[in-house]
Amino acid sequence: MIHDTLENFSRYLPLHPRFAKVADFLRTTDLRTLPQGRVDILPDGEIFANVQCPRSRTPEATPLEYHRKYIDVQIPLAEAEVMGWLPLSKVPESLRYNPETDAALGPAPHTSRPTVLPGEFTIFFPQDAHAPCIGDGREMAKIIIKVLAD
Repeated sequence: MIHDTLENFSRYLPLHPRFAKVADFLRTTDLRTLPQGRVDILPDGEIFANVQCPRSRTPEATPLEYHRKYIDVQIPLAEAEVMGWLPLSKVPESLRYNPETDAALGPAPHTSRPTVLPGEFTIFFPQDAHAPCIGDGREMAKIIIKVLAD
């Protein structure tokens, strides 16, 4: 997991060849004006964004998830968001991965809970289980950029 400011995103370009296109998108797009739903950044599902307004949940009610096919770049747009994290090596075996949805999703504890502010981002790689949208029940605005990992 990486947590940093959007102005520093370009420092992480060496970590994945598709991150350069993500940096271009972040530099040239006003994220606050994107419509809710999917926004294709590269064709064929290589990079796309999901613009969402989910309701936050308590830490106990927030499911843990992980992906194998995609890297998540998560960006809160309007207010702080707490995101739980757990290394994949500590995820219980009961949390089963579904290749059709590229997700494992279910209840499990998380070992840390960084608070991510607007203007910041997190990167969750396939080795990072995460529990986004932890909060007090309010609706939040966020964007999740999905980057094909292979």
